[in-house]
Amino acid sequence: MKIPTLIKSGVVAGALLVAPFSLDLYAQRSTADILVDVLVRKGILTESEAGEIRQEVETVAAAEQAAVVSAVTTEVTTEFKNTGTFAPSVPMPKALGGLKLYGDARFRFQGEDIDDADTRQRWRYRARLGANYDFKESPFSMGMRLETAKANDSTNANFGGFFDKTGDELYLGLVYLSYEGEDFDVHLGKHKHPFKISSAFWDSDINPEGLSEIFNLGDFQINLGQYVIDEEREDRAGAGDDDFLFVAQAEWSNGEGLTIAPIFMTTTDGVSTRSESATFSGENAIKYFRNFSVLAVPAEYKFKDEGGIGHKIFGTVGINLDAGDAVIDPSSPFFNSTDEGDQDLFFNLGYQYGSAKKAGTWQAGVEYRHLEGASYTPNLSDSDFAKNSLNAAGFILSYKYAVTDFFTLGGTYMDSSAIDDEFTADVVAKDDVKLLQLDAAVKF
Repeated sequence: MKIPTLIKSGVVAGALLVAPFSLDLYAQRSTADILVDVLVRKGILTESEAGEIRQEVETVAAAEQAAVVSAVTTEVTTEFKNTGTFAPSVPMPKALGGLKLYGDARFRFQGEDIDDADTRQRWRYRARLGANYDFKESPFSMGMRLETAKANDSTNANFGGFFDKTGDELYLGLVYLSYEGEDFDVHLGKHKHPFKISSAFWDSDINPEGLSEIFNLGDFQINLGQYVIDEEREDRAGAGDDDFLFVAQAEWSNGEGLTIAPIFMTTTDGVSTRSESATFSGENAIKYFRNFSVLAVPAEYKFKDEGGIGHKIFGTVGINLDAGDAVIDPSSPFFNSTDEGDQDLFFNLGYQYGSAKKAGTWQAGVEYRHLEGASYTPNLSDSDFAKNSLNAAGFILSYKYAVTDFFTLGGTYMDSSAIDDEFTADVVAKDDVKLLQLDAAVKF
């Protein structure tokens, strides 16, 4: 249906809505006619004066009708421009008054070029639908989100299969209960982590399971996390102990764009043997949780120039305090028989210009990453960079343009190579990896 037709339909609907009012005006005008006729019969008014009064009454009534129709037409047209529909707002039931729905969809072309391997190209998509509910007059809230793909570090599904629905399944990506006090927040369940840390070292699709606490202390914010990373089947022979990830961070901000947030992460000493979980399905995920005690210092500085354009400089430097033990442990996936260096350092440094949040705005960024062979874990790091391998370093270039407030186009290019060609552990990069992603995304 064309827009002019829609507007006409809206005007007709508005006319129907004001019909009772119009009939009321007509009824008032008929009563006035009767009164004028009575005054003429009693000789109080002449026929000429009566005609003038009738004409004036009709003019006033017509003007009032025109004003009503004009107001309705303006309201309907404005609503169409703002919402794309003439449907009136429907109030939510009181029980759902605290409910907020949100979601997004992304369509992606991805090309991968790895040395000594054929180029791989994929058309991909993702969909996410979430809901937050704030309990009335309470500090408690809860949330859930459904999303495509079952891997912990990806929400992407692939096109193909002659239009089948394999990969189209929805999985529970978030489910949590939150308490938000004045200076103290708690989140329980599968939720977004609260830490100030680059997606290079905590993939943006990974949502931990357990408890997070946030303490607000003026310029400081303390972020804590206790997460279950492996639940063992104790009733099975050979089962190990449950394994946990513990995180503590002190985040400081000067209120003028500078943030420094030292963080410490460690795991219990174990591996997955008889897990309650079905799979470890992340990119290059490993069932090994030993030798991970990481100390890092993320920092960023945000500012705006005279033209109001935003700038962000960010970076992280960190070490794995147990990397040396991982390299010399024959049972470790980081074990290397020819090079027993610590392989413990990781860092990144980046810059972003602009912000693609409103229609017509754009952003561009550049970043350098460096992860030595046993410096981190592929269970947390970015699943795209270097195909989520360690012993890798390289650049990332990115661009995004906001076509509308809800629709963006963008691209990312990653180019990485091995840091130490002689470090040959199973989970480290041995090849140059080039990756291109072109995205079209919508959200509400």
